[in-house]
Parts: sequence; C-alpha cells; structure tokens
Amino acid sequence: MATITLLPFHDSYIAEWYARDNFAGESCLNLSQFRQTGDNYRSLLKFRLDAIPGGCSIEKAELELTMYRNEVKDAIDITVQRLLSRWHEKSVNWDTQPLHSPEIAGKIRVDANTPMGALRMDLSGLVKGWHDGSIINNGLLLKGNEVENNLVAFYNSKHINGDEWPKLHISFVDGVLNAFDKEEIIIPSYPEVPVATSAPIALGPRALATFLIANCSDSCKLRARIQVGYGKCHCSTYYDVGEQISLKARGYPGEAVALSSWEAAEFARILLIGAGGEKVSIYARSKEL
Repeated sequence: MATITLLPFHDSYIAEWYARDNFAGESCLNLSQFRQTGDNYRSLLKFRLDAIPGGCSIEKAELELTMYRNEVKDAIDITVQRLLSRWHEKSVNWDTQPLHSPEIAGKIRVDANTPMGALRMDLSGLVKGWHDGSIINNGLLLKGNEVENNLVAFYNSKHINGDEWPKLHISFVDGVLNAFDKEEIIIPSYPEVPVATSAPIALGPRALATFLIANCSDSCKLRARIQVGYGKCHCSTYYDVGEQISLKARGYPGEAVALSSWEAAEFARILLIGAGGEKVSIYARSKEL
C-alpha cells in the first residue's frame, strides 16, 4: 500500500459580514460564528488528485487541519460538504460562494478543551468518488456552528510554516479492488454431505481473488480450500488449488484465514468441508491488476 500527501490547490475563507470581500491573501481558514448573528465564517478547499494513478484503489483518505484558534464555548461539529460548482480562491466571497451538497462527507468534534494542533477527519467516501469519477471534484466546504459564537481557525497554505498547511493524506493500492457482500454459509448436516461452496466470483484476464474466511462456530472440524473454474458459466467444472486449511473454532486466535487465487482461470470460489451445522462467514475481494 502506498500513501501520498496532497496540498491544497485552492484554499480560502469567506465572511458573511464582508459578503463582497475576498480573503485569498489571508493565512487562515475561519469557521463558525464570531461576534453575533450574521457574523459567520466558512472555508473552502480544493485538492487535485492528478498525482494518484488512475488504475488504483483508494483505501483511506484523511483531511488534516492545524487549529491555532479555539473560541468554542461547549462543543461543535466541524463538517465537510462537497461543492457543486467551480470557484477560485482569488475571487470567491460570501455572495459568490458555490452551492454545496446537503450531505455531510465528514466531521470532527471540537470542544473548549480541544488542544491546538493537527486534527484529522475521514473523507474516504468523498475522495473515492472524486477518483473514480462518480463525484465531480469541485472541492469542499468547511462549516462550523452558525447559531452561536464559536469561532475556530486553522492555518491555510499561505501560512509561513508549510508543516501546518492543510493536507489530504491518501492511502491506495495498485489495481482496482472490488469488494463483495459478506456471504454466510451453513454446512449441511446428515443425511446430506457436509460440504458447501461459496458463490463464485469472476476473475477475468488480469484479476486475483482473495477470500477472508471466518469460522463462526465451535467446531474444530472445519476445513477450507480454494477452487478455480473455467468456461463462460459460473457453474463450470472446478478444480482444487493448494492444500486444505483447517479453521480453528471461534474464540481462538487465528480462527479466520485468507485464501487467494493466483491461477489463470475464469472463476474462483471456496470449498468448505465440515462435520455439519457449522456457520461460516466469507468476505470476497478481487483485484484488477
């Protein structure tokens, strides 16, 4: 897994009392209400994702902000909402601010005792959408409490110390990772044969598959192995791959195992053999190289 840290392409704040003024030259990002009703501040940021390879899968994304001013009386949530149209830090103001989505993409809680310094919030869902193209990247809006006086301020990219600039930390893996819904399987009991298989997943010409298998029963007689199949249909003939792996009963360290396919084939699945009645949870993933 690789991690990259991005700095803002644009960042600035806007002020309701100074609705036509632009603050691109300031070194801060102000949020929340300051002195009285109508004295509200918001901040806008935009990060470009050009440095992230297109054929990868984003695992996690966190926004880091360095707080240097905290006038919160009790506790407030600082929220992130995605912006719906383009803007520029040198021209944006309160009157021209772009519309934003009502959906909260991330938030952090700040109270009167929150120390100055770096704060992080998870923005994985939003950044994944930016990267795969399902969400247009117009940047994000930071909002605080606009009902009572609770001013909070962070440094922006005009601050003299670059270590305290806003940052977007993104972890990603090469290739596209596809996650499948959890599958729960009950091993058949006598008079049926105590054997079951997971739902097959398609591999394709450049895909690998991994199955995370958890024994959710008290049985110590559960075994698993990976199988691969060929042909155009998922019900094709399957062949065993590798050795059978024993799964310890639940509650024991290591009761879960991961089995991966490295063979060239059209489909992959898990073969389960038990005593009958065992419950198994399987989490399947495939990775396109």
